[in-house]
Amino acid sequence: MRRAVAAVLLLLCAAIMPPRPAHAAPADPVAITVDAADIAVDNVNGLTFKGFGVLSANSTSALLLDYKAQQPRAYAQLLKILFGGRHPIMDHVKIEMGNDRNNSTGSDPATMRWETEPANVARAPGFQLAADAKRLNPALKVSILRWNAPAWANTNDKIYTWYKNTILAAYRRYGFMVDYVNPGVNEARADLAWTKQYAQRVRTDAEGFRPGEAERYHHIKLVISDEAGIGSFGAAMTGDAELRDAVTAAGYHYNTDDDSGGNFTRLAEQYDTEVWNSEAQATFSNSAFRPNNNTPDPTVPGTGLGGSGSALEMANTIVKGFVKSRRTHFVYQPAIGSFYEGGQYAFKELVSARDPWSGWIHYDAGLAVLQHFTSFARAGWENASNTAGIWRVLPQASASTATGTNPVVGRNGLPDYLTMAAPDASDFSTVIVNDSESSRTYTIRPVGFDLEKRTLAVWQTTASGAGVRFNAGYKQHVGDVAPGEVITVAPYSIATVTTLDVSHDPAWTAPLPVEGKRTVLDADPAHGTLWSDDFRYDRKFIDARGGDTGATPLYTWDRNGAFEVVGKTLRQQVDRETTGVGGAWNSADPVTGVGDLRWTDYQAGVDVAFDRVPAADNYAAIGARSTGGASSHNVNGTPYVVRLGSDGTWQLRRTGTVIAGGVVEGFDASAWHRLDIRVVGAQVTGFVDHEQVVTWTDPVPFLSGRVDLASGFHYTRFDNLRVTRVPGNPPYYRELIDNLEMSDLAVTPAPKLVYGGGWRHANGRGMFEYQRSASISQGPGATLSYTFTGTGFDLLGVNDGSARLDVRVDGAPVETGVAARISVNFQQTYALRGLPRGRHTVTVEVTAGTLLVDAVGVVGR
Repeated sequence: MRRAVAAVLLLLCAAIMPPRPAHAAPADPVAITVDAADIAVDNVNGLTFKGFGVLSANSTSALLLDYKAQQPRAYAQLLKILFGGRHPIMDHVKIEMGNDRNNSTGSDPATMRWETEPANVARAPGFQLAADAKRLNPALKVSILRWNAPAWANTNDKIYTWYKNTILAAYRRYGFMVDYVNPGVNEARADLAWTKQYAQRVRTDAEGFRPGEAERYHHIKLVISDEAGIGSFGAAMTGDAELRDAVTAAGYHYNTDDDSGGNFTRLAEQYDTEVWNSEAQATFSNSAFRPNNNTPDPTVPGTGLGGSGSALEMANTIVKGFVKSRRTHFVYQPAIGSFYEGGQYAFKELVSARDPWSGWIHYDAGLAVLQHFTSFARAGWENASNTAGIWRVLPQASASTATGTNPVVGRNGLPDYLTMAAPDASDFSTVIVNDSESSRTYTIRPVGFDLEKRTLAVWQTTASGAGVRFNAGYKQHVGDVAPGEVITVAPYSIATVTTLDVSHDPAWTAPLPVEGKRTVLDADPAHGTLWSDDFRYDRKFIDARGGDTGATPLYTWDRNGAFEVVGKTLRQQVDRETTGVGGAWNSADPVTGVGDLRWTDYQAGVDVAFDRVPAADNYAAIGARSTGGASSHNVNGTPYVVRLGSDGTWQLRRTGTVIAGGVVEGFDASAWHRLDIRVVGAQVTGFVDHEQVVTWTDPVPFLSGRVDLASGFHYTRFDNLRVTRVPGNPPYYRELIDNLEMSDLAVTPAPKLVYGGGWRHANGRGMFEYQRSASISQGPGATLSYTFTGTGFDLLGVNDGSARLDVRVDGAPVETGVAARISVNFQQTYALRGLPRGRHTVTVEVTAGTLLVDAVGVVGR
């Protein structure tokens, strides 16, 4: 009977899996023995499975406070999915403290801008995220570290003061004490002498505490060194008992391997020390559309849910990280991508939350993959009495044959699996990853477990097939097997084989939410206003987001500097005279973005004022059609900018190049001034104090993107920001469609983009490509068709201009042999406008050269 039920379930599985060429599994199944005698009951730190963590850093959480304020239900759901339930996916929030400068994606606000400023954690989104997550899971851990520090914190003593004051501010405001601190610099070799000194100071500090604080503070633990690559300190820790006493956790980034002496394995097994992958690779794509790729890797076209940059690569990083270096905790940067498209390290996340005006959130299949670990074990940190029941990972029942250290590639189809077990030997789970094009078979033989009359449940996640909803293959019960019975693991899938009954756990059985419609930011259509902000927020809003010394405004993404509400205006907060200017990874002047990537033709204006005397580097600017890219940290990466110097000079710039300039007659540096920029098609018009100063037609135009505000490193004020439609012109794309969106996400999928002829549909592309995917024509005759309601149709993506295109609308030719434009990320290589309002089918055929399609934009109101 059991075999009959399993057969039915496997037939059901076959119905939801994509059809693939038959590839025989190996003749001899991989035999796994799970021996209860191998459970390291007395190892409470080194081999306990601690699950996964979220890293909030460098503006990657910039929009989360907006979700919290504007979309509280969506924000609460996000918290529940990540941090709630009996088996939370995430049990750690790691905060990389900011210094108002760009340290990769953007800038996070400094909690102390000068030495005597009271620490302010309300303006830092990571601390609010940690506080909110801890309300759902009080056992959640919080850690902090830094990359660059504020300018004043230029000695170890001052770093200690910054950390301590920030830790106590978080405790006093939100009620949690930080659990772990890295006293050093992110992705740098540890200063081991300072590490020991810092540990001693934390344990003995007796000054500046309120009642009850000191005891909690003295229990803060240390983690080092967060190096990029294999940690350099392994031998020092195994050889130095004083250092091991000072350091609780060893962590390093983006490498699964141990050092040549095997020191991190020794730390976990011999010295019972935690070893973390303290910054790890998540998912580089949108897994809902990923199965539409046709990459042969190595031979069969298409990699399903797996392949380059996939959730299955992430899973193999977990397996290999434990097997090679005993990593039992993995932190993802960023697990939550809550910043605008086009930023450095975009589309590298498990959750995408980029539209706080609509509440749109994408929950990636990578979360389901992580649940294959967390829902089938008790994860976390064991208590001092070793009674919490945290599961141990079993080296003897785990293996990795995947190649590479970051990424970790399992396309060879050889065994990759990890086994966890309860310390009392009551239950176990084995997670098997098959990131290859062939089915693989396994047998699992438990020894020393009481499994009388019990079978092993098999749960699987894989891509679904044509005509079935994209997530139909996620988290499916595909059968029950007896111990020792053969288990077949499908190509490009992850399976958990377990003694547990998880069928009543709603966090596991409920599907992840499916993203809804991405509504464009169009605040007041009746009055033609896409967005406006006078920065006069109510007291509750200001207090919740930083207070009177600087509160985070709505819908802004700081990419350098800090733009905060002070005195009912927006002020750039990094000032050479008052705060100094700290270090940065991507050094540039302050710039922030606001609005929607899909905006096209509009006028943006803002009032500006200079708080400092005129200087060559003291200016204010407004930019249009910003889409990020390699220079996203710099206003010189903004397509069109109207810039006003504090000396009265003005300029129109295109990506940093001066197009025109002049001087404002009778300029008063102490007065407010108005800057406006209008973009309509290829025409750019600039205004200063409501007077048109320039109009220019760009021969190679940028046609869509957000608004930017920028300044020098001086206190500079902005007010009355307004972005409006230009009558008679399309204000935005009504749809922006990823190149792999060949069907929608409905229960019964409807077709969207239709490709014909030769195309290579690829994942694993660059961070400045939409969803890190692209479709590249493979010769003449390649076609792309889309049926939509609207007045225009654009092709976006990085192109060299070699393609020649024939274009048909509703079957009739409209252009023949038209040349695609040279274009950069998120910009147009071909634009078709002025169609009659209504439903159309546009077909583009490549007749020569090569066309790359990253996204398709539909114009229309």
